[in-house]
Amino acid sequence: MFRAIKISLGTGPTLLQTALAFNRACQLVLNYGFCNRTFNKNVLNRATYGKVRQQIPDLPSALVQTARDEASEMLKRTRFASVTKRCLSVRYDKRTFKFFPDSNYVSLATTSGRLHLPLKHYTYMDRLKGEYTSAQLTIKGNKAFLYVQVKMPDVPPTPVKEPKVLGIDRGIVNVAVCSDNTFFNSKHLRAVKGRYQYLRRKLQHLGTRSAKRKLKRLSGRERRFVLDINHRISKAIVNKPYDVFAMEKLLYIRNQNRGKRFNKRLGDWSFAQLQRFIQYKVEQLHKSVVFINPCHTSQTCSRCGYTTRTNRKGLIFHCERCGFTLHADLNASRNIGALGRSKYLRLSVNQPIVAPDDAIATAMVDDSYKPTLSDMGS
Repeated sequence: MFRAIKISLGTGPTLLQTALAFNRACQLVLNYGFCNRTFNKNVLNRATYGKVRQQIPDLPSALVQTARDEASEMLKRTRFASVTKRCLSVRYDKRTFKFFPDSNYVSLATTSGRLHLPLKHYTYMDRLKGEYTSAQLTIKGNKAFLYVQVKMPDVPPTPVKEPKVLGIDRGIVNVAVCSDNTFFNSKHLRAVKGRYQYLRRKLQHLGTRSAKRKLKRLSGRERRFVLDINHRISKAIVNKPYDVFAMEKLLYIRNQNRGKRFNKRLGDWSFAQLQRFIQYKVEQLHKSVVFINPCHTSQTCSRCGYTTRTNRKGLIFHCERCGFTLHADLNASRNIGALGRSKYLRLSVNQPIVAPDDAIATAMVDDSYKPTLSDMGS
């Protein structure tokens, strides 16, 4: 598994010059790839390496190669739609950086040679021990941050014969509802995001220079706010006294058209980010995550098992057979927990439970089923 260590560095002229040179090298490769409609690394290297080395002689050869790799990935990702590297950053690999958390310093290749920078030691670094594979230096204003990627050994979760399973239903109205009657409401989240969207719309319509400066200052605030909310929710969930955490594998959820207004809310729903946070936090605690098919989880009675679409009306679930009434999202989370328990017990008998990466998570569900929004418990 991979983790990241964020380190704050003092911004000096050397780091800034290196970032500017790296961006320039990356932009030269981007321009060639855009004009020739190619993102092949070998083609880009043969065509641009000599030119970049001639125009930017102070940039080390290894950084020229990582700039080429980053440009290739940008061209492939954007399908040649955007060819400008706006973020002031430098990509480092094993050849161009060394990280020494015990000695509290990091070594970076720069335009002025090798630079040894002191760093502040944080206690969480002691838990993230492994192979330091790469790093990303990012400069924002007068601050520089280094994100070091750590490859840690995979530790399989501890098998449990009688597991306590927590079902988690994710939705738009409620970010997460747990089968132990815990609700994480999205009212505050939607209100803040709505204010940001309103402000962006007004500033974009105004179009003045001051409005554009304001938009630039606002850039990333909403994203960081949502990131913080999902971190808080995921931390609260994984710290519950449960052995297994069951979630739906939400596939094709954004392929449905429910009107402009609802589609916008659906596009703003960060269910995948919350899932990733829960996964890696659970993995750190040596517990397990299982994914179940979301088919009819919000239409099935968690008491008698009767399934029909008319059982659910909005946020109220009322079973037409036994008369059981409950909040629809809570009923869905209980169904998810029951399905997750059976999934976990079958896996423990048939195969060892390993780290829940994307390939294994995808194999846990039937990919041919395309759930509807009513099945999502939203």
